[in-house]
Amino acid sequence: MTKVHGTTGEVVVALADGLSVHDLDELMVWVVPPPAEVRRYELGDIRPVSKGTLVRLSEVADAAAAHDLVGRWLLARESDLPEAPTRDEGFLGYTVHDSIRGDIGRVTERIITGANDVLVVEGGPFGQVLVPVIADVMREVDDQNRMLHITLLDGLIDENGGTP
Repeated sequence: MTKVHGTTGEVVVALADGLSVHDLDELMVWVVPPPAEVRRYELGDIRPVSKGTLVRLSEVADAAAAHDLVGRWLLARESDLPEAPTRDEGFLGYTVHDSIRGDIGRVTERIITGANDVLVVEGGPFGQVLVPVIADVMREVDDQNRMLHITLLDGLIDENGGTP
């Protein structure tokens, strides 16, 4: 949960990869870590907003109660969620070419974070390099040649051998 919205206890949440607003209707969830006691909440009044998804948790009636939940995670039973889609392996094996440093290696892993994905690039002259998948870095994806053209931001690479 990322922030409180209004005065009636609604919170903005960031959805896990692969979930949609439609998957949440009447979903039973638990707050982790629990604010006081472990209890189950039902989600309701779900709607997308510019910075995430707005939800109301049962029995959270005001902004003060909602504020206690910000920064916590909502967990649901796996059996209550839709079947997970097959994950796109997202650039595994692609060669990564930086506009300043040239080839920096191949993508060996994709880390899914709450904000943006991060590519782990290895096998190049700089050792392991972590590349954020953001517009300021990613310049071109060449699927035919399995190549990513990027421009790393300052501080993302140690010119003497790896991630700073």
